[in-house]
Amino acid sequence: MTKKTYFLCILFFSIFINNTPVNALNNNSSLFQANTRLSFYSHEKEGELLLHVPRGFEYRTLSVILKVKSDTIGTWQGIARQNLVRIPFIIDLQPAFYTIHTHITAPGNDQYLSECELNILKYKPNEVKTDRLTGGLIVNRKPFIPFGFYCYSPVDPFLPEEEVVKGFNTISPYQKILPETFHERKAYMDRCAELGMKVHYNILSVSGGGGVNSVIEGLTVEEKKELLEFEIKSFRDHPALLAWYIADEPNGYGIPPDSLEKIYTTIKEIDPWHPVSMVFMAPFLSSRNYINALDIVMADPYPVPDMPISLIGNTAASLAREFYGKRPLWMVPQAFGGGELWKREPTLQELRSMTYQAIINGARGIQYFVRQGLNIFPKSTAAWNECGRMAVEITEISPWLLSDENTIPVRSASSNIAVTSALHKGQLLVLAVNKTNKPVKAGISLGSAISGRARVIFENRSLPVSSGYLSDDISAYGSQAYMITIKLPKDTVKRWKDNLFIDPGFEDISSPGVPSACYAWNNGDKGATYFSDTRENFQGNHSIRLVTPKENKSIRLRFFPVPVMAGRTYIISIRAKSDPDKPGYFDISLGGYGKKRFETTGEWKEYISTVTLPYSTEDFPPKANIVLEMPSPGTGWFDMLQITEAVDIRQSMHPEQKKPWEGLWDGKSY
Repeated sequence: MTKKTYFLCILFFSIFINNTPVNALNNNSSLFQANTRLSFYSHEKEGELLLHVPRGFEYRTLSVILKVKSDTIGTWQGIARQNLVRIPFIIDLQPAFYTIHTHITAPGNDQYLSECELNILKYKPNEVKTDRLTGGLIVNRKPFIPFGFYCYSPVDPFLPEEEVVKGFNTISPYQKILPETFHERKAYMDRCAELGMKVHYNILSVSGGGGVNSVIEGLTVEEKKELLEFEIKSFRDHPALLAWYIADEPNGYGIPPDSLEKIYTTIKEIDPWHPVSMVFMAPFLSSRNYINALDIVMADPYPVPDMPISLIGNTAASLAREFYGKRPLWMVPQAFGGGELWKREPTLQELRSMTYQAIINGARGIQYFVRQGLNIFPKSTAAWNECGRMAVEITEISPWLLSDENTIPVRSASSNIAVTSALHKGQLLVLAVNKTNKPVKAGISLGSAISGRARVIFENRSLPVSSGYLSDDISAYGSQAYMITIKLPKDTVKRWKDNLFIDPGFEDISSPGVPSACYAWNNGDKGATYFSDTRENFQGNHSIRLVTPKENKSIRLRFFPVPVMAGRTYIISIRAKSDPDKPGYFDISLGGYGKKRFETTGEWKEYISTVTLPYSTEDFPPKANIVLEMPSPGTGWFDMLQITEAVDIRQSMHPEQKKPWEGLWDGKSY
């Protein structure tokens, strides 16, 4: 099999009905379609095949066998209750390009065959996979929803740090791929890597895909190809790289799909570890013609002020249906206006409604057009602050948006309110957005007779749920997120009953995205961040994620004071982990005493320190603060902070828990 065949990911289908020979094709050779759930596999030991079930076969019993060569790697039998069947398989293969032969038996012993590529690559720390089931990405081995913006070149050196602290995780600069500006591109890529931001890398000027300020005059096709290949090779291993952006509205510029398929093949031959994207203008469903030249489909409806803003939700819904189980969908909300065809830019309320309409209707990536700080695009700083607010919100609920659990369906009593739901770890998320410029009394019905309370998670309040029904007032173009506990997860953490710290699991999200019970100081890099993270946790839903851009320039968190007494010894426990590909270290102390350094790994581990406070001839403060710092550059997560007085530790510990102080404390302050 040639690399070209692999990288185009062309699906070959053969259908076998009754006595039809297994090597024969008929006129309905695309009846069953299949593809792997992830765009490729590397370190995983298990995978999934997504079998797309055609109409007429739902609610019929199917028997499925998956084979690679002559080996069976997975089987499934059951009733196809949906148009997509998930079939697990075992991965016990060396990195290479394989073909999965999917044998399907339907009632009446009708036989069908579908073939698709199974791509197994050598693991790379900066690899990015697409998840064709959830529509998300896998970045640094974690689920990821890109939430960012286009910007212009040269990139302001302060732009990444200004935006990362608001919650944005992705940027995409328009740029010309010229040798004389290579240092500019490398500079912003390096800075984004330090900050933990990702770059949706624009190569429009050498990929032939149109776009803003993308034309390079005087270059031959061969010279453009040389520049393209050099750029891919230069940044394919860069830690900031997210995806390659090769075409901007090719359907509007009349760029044929086959020309972009050649570009796609060239890129994949050099870098199969990162996805390729395109953005489309109306008619948006023409994007289906380019499916063999992209891994991510994007759309950019700009409705304000002359069209209803429901255009973005309707566009997302149609594209999500078209590409379900095949390609992730990102949307490009309008964040500009006042010139050309657009008389004004969107209000902050319109930006909120457009963004949540996109998410509710299936988009799993947001990239605003366009950002130029501090008040150029958009002109309204309040509107851009609203986008930052939503960046934090979407990150908070990303495990639900990317959950593959079967949810409890929801519906709205009003056609003006769009709703969706997602289930994760026994908790049901319900999202609602108002598509109109007037307040609406929203009645939301759940597909289950649940009673209790729903937390309005971004407003720090709650409301009743009665027999599967909740009601709330949603402001003009407003959105709401409700969390309903369906089943409490089993808590396996053995807590200290006399823990002095008030929020040990960092679960207080009165202000989404940030830990509540602490002060924060900056040790020298304004791009150092501290966010609550729902994707990583030792217990509950949250941890604190620290990102240190440069050595000894971290955030310093000073936690809410705890009662202490002079001369007493205290034991501090915290769980921590780091990026599996980049171990780090952190410091923890109490009241300025007993600082201890610990090295972290890619797995959650408990770290314990003891601190003996000094005796004092003067009045000793009745309270002291635990201080946490991560001087090592990189990313770390922290959870379950506990502190107790050493003399009470035996009574504080759960009876089944081991004595963590044994061998650690010699009566002195560390």
